[in-house]
Amino acid sequence: MPEKAEANNKIKNKYWITIEQICEVARQEYNHLPDNLVPILSDFVDLYAGRWPSHEACQVGYHNLDHALNVTLATARMIAGWNKKENKAASEDVFMIAMAAALFHDAGYIKDKGDTVGKGGKYTFNHVMRSMDMAKDYLIKKSWPQHHSKVVPKIISQTSFFDELNLENLFSSNMHEIIARMVASADLMAQMADVDYLQRINDLYDEFEEGYRYEETDALATKGIQIFGSADDIMEGTLHFYEHFVIPRLQELGRMDRYLAAFFSDGRNPYQENIAANLSGQLMDNRTQWLRLGEILEKIGVVTSEQINKAIERQRKFGTSETLNDSSSTTSSRLMKWLGRKKNIHRLGEILLDMEAVNPEGLCQGLLHQMLPPDMLKTLSQREMFFLLQVSILLHNYQHGPRVFDRILEMTNELLDCEASSILLADPDASEIRTAFPAGPQGAVFSKRRLPLDKGLAGWVYRHGKPATVQNVDLDKRFDSEVDGATSFHTTSILAMPFHINGEWIGVFEMLNKRESKFTEHDMDILTILVNIIGSVLGNIINQDS
Repeated sequence: MPEKAEANNKIKNKYWITIEQICEVARQEYNHLPDNLVPILSDFVDLYAGRWPSHEACQVGYHNLDHALNVTLATARMIAGWNKKENKAASEDVFMIAMAAALFHDAGYIKDKGDTVGKGGKYTFNHVMRSMDMAKDYLIKKSWPQHHSKVVPKIISQTSFFDELNLENLFSSNMHEIIARMVASADLMAQMADVDYLQRINDLYDEFEEGYRYEETDALATKGIQIFGSADDIMEGTLHFYEHFVIPRLQELGRMDRYLAAFFSDGRNPYQENIAANLSGQLMDNRTQWLRLGEILEKIGVVTSEQINKAIERQRKFGTSETLNDSSSTTSSRLMKWLGRKKNIHRLGEILLDMEAVNPEGLCQGLLHQMLPPDMLKTLSQREMFFLLQVSILLHNYQHGPRVFDRILEMTNELLDCEASSILLADPDASEIRTAFPAGPQGAVFSKRRLPLDKGLAGWVYRHGKPATVQNVDLDKRFDSEVDGATSFHTTSILAMPFHINGEWIGVFEMLNKRESKFTEHDMDILTILVNIIGSVLGNIINQDS
């Protein structure tokens, strides 16, 4: 019970920290707290806790008090940035209108008192109207200025994701329209920038799923509302949602998010930085290390897609590998054979050379881009470069057997400060993925572990060919707790990376339980380079043993 009490205190403290940050923005802008700010913030904590006589406690996991406060804080910061950048001053009256609208914008998910059906997700597709009504009733009851109860609901109306913006002639005051644009922008920015955004997608899907049960999905589809079949569908669509909805909507709203950078003064926009971090695992087009050699050569302008297609067709005709092992020949004779070979070459790079579609310099440039992308290279420390050098040397002494890989994994554990790691190889015929190389103080517990390909995080990473970072496995439904249940190991966090040999996805590299901090995008970069190096060497092993 003490642990549960401590967790509850952390959650409570988190709310009050955000509330204090909102108040601090107000103090900085107006040299005091506006009269109604503390009362409405206090009332809102009571609302979400179920202490209002009219409503139950908030039961949805995504559109909760944390989200409402984060949107309110982002709105306050936008106003402060606008004041600074535009050399104007939004009045206290305008500021309080913005605070009320931001706080109430998703309150419509909260059920009426006595309603025991569902958690509130049933209001997914009409929560905006409920939020508008709740805001109006509150403002009238608390005797706020009369125009507030008219303007605030109009601002909230523009936060719906399911409707087009309709700002034309909606407000008589230009400043009220600006605030409406800010609140709608803050709603987008705050949720996408949440450090637990990807982990909380399960909660978002739960809300959608409940909403589907109370609405006709066919009717929703005719309105252009996407119907998700699982949390994975939402996860996989995150990048598309950001590129094709969030960015266009922010532009339509006048890029109010630029005032966040003005607020932070140093040109940084931590909200955008967090969004980039959240999307990093999905931005595969920008991660050139996952591209095959032909795609990289095309990307850097060395060859054309037509030349690549011809080379691939030629590769298929001749096969994919050439064995130089000949037990009857000496090492020097095999080397002479390699130096003199000009025909029957089957690797894509060599075929492109033979076709004179690329020169050796261009091919080497492509290989380096594939193994050590320039943008990543700039971020590596001396210690990390030395680690990669050591790994390369060890891998090229693979004749000493698989135990070399054990040491490489142990070195990786040390570099990334993890408790354990493992390489899992897929067996599509058996529909399973199994541990080939476990490492770490408790690595033995993973030895010969077998997992269904359709279950667990490793299976998800292999099936989708995408990396995954999970900071808290308890919040990610892709994690299969049965694995821990069968061992003495307790998994808390995972960085999982797919890897391929000669373009074929073969397995997953997992790092488990980052000790003193959370997995970062830089950790992902290092592991990606390592996986590429390992994949290249394993490809050579397979070719030479074939």
